[in-house]
Amino acid sequence: MVRRIVLEVVLIIGITVALAWLVLGALALTDSADPVGTLVDQTPRVLFGLLGIALGLWTVLVIIGAILQRRRRRVGWRIATHLVSLLAALAVNIGVLTVISVASGGGQGEDWGMLVVAIAVAAGGLLLVAGTVAVLLVELLILRPKKPAEPAATPVPDSV
Repeated sequence: MVRRIVLEVVLIIGITVALAWLVLGALALTDSADPVGTLVDQTPRVLFGLLGIALGLWTVLVIIGAILQRRRRRVGWRIATHLVSLLAALAVNIGVLTVISVASGGGQGEDWGMLVVAIAVAAGGLLLVAGTVAVLLVELLILRPKKPAEPAATPVPDSV
């Protein structure tokens, strides 16, 4: 049971980060002259800099959700738990960035602070899509729920 929980958490977070990294990198490459610098430097800055709070919080929430849902057999509850926790983590991330931006003067005539929040919202939308794909992949394809064993068919004697 512990092995499944660890595998579930690692796969969900790993696939989400990989998908988000690839898509953010592809989007950044459309406006970049240095592909290596974009994929190795700029993409991680957006992913872990602007979305670091959401990724960290969502990792903790996925661990808690996987532990609490370990006895439930319905895969729908696990999917819903992980996706709602992702939405909550993204909301907290955007809220914290907005508060920091406004507190540092980003809302008083300078639009740079709110631009950072807008970029984080767009990247958060991408993280939501990547997280949804990862949760569905892991819960429905990789770690499929076990089907109950079907009763063995009893042979019917031939009547001659």
